[in-house]
Amino acid sequence: MNLKEKKILLVEDDPPTAVLEKRLLERNGFQITLAYSGEEALELCNPDFDLVLMDIDLGPGIKGTEAAERIIEKMDVPLAFLSSHTDRETVDLTEGITSYGYILKNSGPVVLIASIRMVFRIHEARMQEREQRHKLAESESRYRELFEENPLPMWVYDMESLAFLAVNDAAIHHYGYSRDEFLSMTIADIRPQRDVPALRVRVRELIESHSAYSSSGLWQHQKKNGETIDVEITGHSQQFQGRDARLILARDVTDLIAAQEEVHRQLAEKEQLLKEFYVRTRSHISALEEMLRIRAQDMLSEEARMAMLETLNRVSGLRLLYDRLLSGSQGDVSAVHYLEDLAHAIFKAYTRLTTIRLETSIENVELSSNQLLGVGTVLNELMMHSLRTSFLRRTAGKVFLTLKGDGHDIMLTVADDGESWSLDQWETSQDSFGLSVILMVAEQLGGCIGLEPDHGNTVNFRFPRMEPGREIKASLSSSPLSERFRKVIEAVDPA
Repeated sequence: MNLKEKKILLVEDDPPTAVLEKRLLERNGFQITLAYSGEEALELCNPDFDLVLMDIDLGPGIKGTEAAERIIEKMDVPLAFLSSHTDRETVDLTEGITSYGYILKNSGPVVLIASIRMVFRIHEARMQEREQRHKLAESESRYRELFEENPLPMWVYDMESLAFLAVNDAAIHHYGYSRDEFLSMTIADIRPQRDVPALRVRVRELIESHSAYSSSGLWQHQKKNGETIDVEITGHSQQFQGRDARLILARDVTDLIAAQEEVHRQLAEKEQLLKEFYVRTRSHISALEEMLRIRAQDMLSEEARMAMLETLNRVSGLRLLYDRLLSGSQGDVSAVHYLEDLAHAIFKAYTRLTTIRLETSIENVELSSNQLLGVGTVLNELMMHSLRTSFLRRTAGKVFLTLKGDGHDIMLTVADDGESWSLDQWETSQDSFGLSVILMVAEQLGGCIGLEPDHGNTVNFRFPRMEPGREIKASLSSSPLSERFRKVIEAVDPA
């Protein structure tokens, strides 16, 4: 407490006493203004003073008690009496005017200063209490406005009797009961009878857990007209009218749940239609596979037979993907199983190369069915080219297949330890169709392809995890094969 900033109006009709008291108070840091009568005190007093010390006996004119009453009526300033009287009548009189105390004259400087300090402490405590009451009143007003004007149904109920204690206008409008009807009911009355035991269990849990705020989840309520609605309940425990109560907010989610159920129904129908489509398409692909297999067996020319087998491999890759789609949901096709099956199917088709071994390292990265189909197509073309070109004059060796996540991209790598070949040779060979297919897939997936010249026959196909839009860059789609090939190769990250 900084006493040097405290201003005191000292009202004392005896000049010698006034001067002595003024000096004493100033030595203790107070700023003192003297008034020698009740009239002068009324004239000088203003809200800038922090305290008025009023002598009761002021001689002729207005008495100290009357001056004190008039000052207190005009302004909010603490006032304490100074007097040498100790009789009960005088003490009772001063207590009826002010509650800041009664200071006995000639009690010594220590008692006087201590009494003044106590007055300031009492005043400070009262100001804090007044501010708290004001804030509480404002808070209660805002709280009541939030309760009454909330567009969602709200109510307060007694946690022992379950009786409604208060409801807002939204609850009255939504449920159809009047306020008086609500206040004569319990929260069990707006539930289906089958839910009442569960309701009582839930309320008992809230009481025993001393939970302040919690969500009680979804419940069914009944309106006055008998309509049953689904509501989401959240609540907060509090004291209301001296009772343990709970404030409830109820959100009607009937339409939302109905909409969700309709969405689920439509999704189930679409999923069934897709499965039927996959089954029919898969049957057509299987028939085409069998026809190609028979035609390959009838071919007299080895070159024609190999061409037919390559076509068969492309169709088989598509059929394998459909098999995976049929065995699970569209978004849950395993890259590991699909690519493993596809790679081994390609090897099986090239029966004369049975001494060539396949080694795989495939991460189970998340791919869409469109990405899986593209990766399978690229894998098919790369492996067929590897088996046909790298092992043209060799019947033993290894082919390595790798799929892994690489930051924001996914990398497919096909490598072998056979005879070396270059991308330029592939571009100008009769098998350039396979390279053209790879480049088209690269455009669709936003990816690129490149050969690592220092690592043997190692081809990388990199594409982003996120699928690009449908637009294809004009500079790629309108270019001849060699130009498209060059642009894609330049896009490969050397690292």
